[in-house]
Amino acid sequence: MLASQYLGGVLGCKHVIATDMGGTSFDVGLVHDGRPVASYQSVVNQYEYFVPRIDIRSIGSGGGSIVWVDETSGSLRVGPLSAGAVPGPVCYGRGGTEPTVTDAAVALGYLDPDYFLGGRLRLDGDAAMLSLEPIARRLGMSVVEAASGAARVVEHQMADLIRKVTVHKGYDPRDFAVFAYGGAGPVHAGVYARELGAQSLIVPLGGVCSLWSALGAATADLLHIYETVDILASPFDAARVGERFAELERQGLDQLERDGIAPGAARIARSADIRYKGQINEVEVAVPAGELDEAALAELAADFHRRYEALYGAGAGFREARVEIVTYRVRTTAVSAKPAIRPARERGATPSDDARAGARPVYWAELGDFELTPVWWGERLVAGNRVAGPAIIQVPDTTIVVHPGQAARIDAYGNVRARGPRGLVALTPRRGKEQTRCPDVSKGRSR
Repeated sequence: MLASQYLGGVLGCKHVIATDMGGTSFDVGLVHDGRPVASYQSVVNQYEYFVPRIDIRSIGSGGGSIVWVDETSGSLRVGPLSAGAVPGPVCYGRGGTEPTVTDAAVALGYLDPDYFLGGRLRLDGDAAMLSLEPIARRLGMSVVEAASGAARVVEHQMADLIRKVTVHKGYDPRDFAVFAYGGAGPVHAGVYARELGAQSLIVPLGGVCSLWSALGAATADLLHIYETVDILASPFDAARVGERFAELERQGLDQLERDGIAPGAARIARSADIRYKGQINEVEVAVPAGELDEAALAELAADFHRRYEALYGAGAGFREARVEIVTYRVRTTAVSAKPAIRPARERGATPSDDARAGARPVYWAELGDFELTPVWWGERLVAGNRVAGPAIIQVPDTTIVVHPGQAARIDAYGNVRARGPRGLVALTPRRGKEQTRCPDVSKGRSR
């Protein structure tokens, strides 16, 4: 999440859906207005924890998730059980017997059996096909149709999870760019990003996407969060509110001083959890810096009403009702040194001949059949190169699948950007709402 926040800042993307698909799970988080969306309460089993954390949601949909048939409904299912790393997917040849998402990707031609992990692991394509045969027989379809169905099931499961962290929380996914990383993320992101109507799909920094968390650790700032609860109903006592924030700020600055941070290098951000009096649904609202007088607190209440209706729908608020400040929160931050990511000079739209890795048959659900599809060496594509879909872009640690109707471009920072002629799907202009676009950095204009 922190790496996505950092790269989003470099690219000018204020709104990012960060998606990580590895071997066992699919994880989603949001960066909104340049900041990771946080949660302050969690439920684990039946226990509720009030602990600040970056809000990340996960489901059991990864490359090793097992494909199976629900005997009760007769429907195709994927996950949450996983083959894990050992024995792993059947195509690994390590003793696995149950088909997985990775086996389906091999059967569809997405993955090159000779170039998995840069050629360090040879995949058994025949074994992958054989493992899917019982599924296909049970469903009365071909092995390839079963593999395509498994891919679509897992991709729509991922799209549904993203809707839960966007639409269900008042965010419109059409305002976001999707970052896809992890070893398996770029294989399936072209579909789940398209299902959401996202502006664009970005595979960060090419081959680094499978190591994205390491970049996040390298770019992380020092952060301390201090909170206190003091329920105060409107009209608010400005002096009392100011005292609560002043005390939290003192605690945060003292902690940074003990961390060896000079006072001038500290950054402070304030917020409050507010609710309608008598209700339990609290909404975090940013609190401006400086002295909080009656006018500032009245504007804070107005911000709460606007945010509440953004989350729960227009007209859901009741502006005549009294509101309560429940939790006062202060974030104290010290900015760390960041790795330098510098843009490269663009070299033209046409890739060089040595970037071609040949072609192979790939099954495309959009076409309903196999098509001989060009394959590209991702490490040999340079800034400015464009690849029309359908196409496959291979880097040592992942594979980027560019679907029919989409096109990929290598931007100045080495990211692979995929989109269609009008975004990942045709977008309908929305009146009365400004759309925040992720700029095309290399061209200096919004895309």
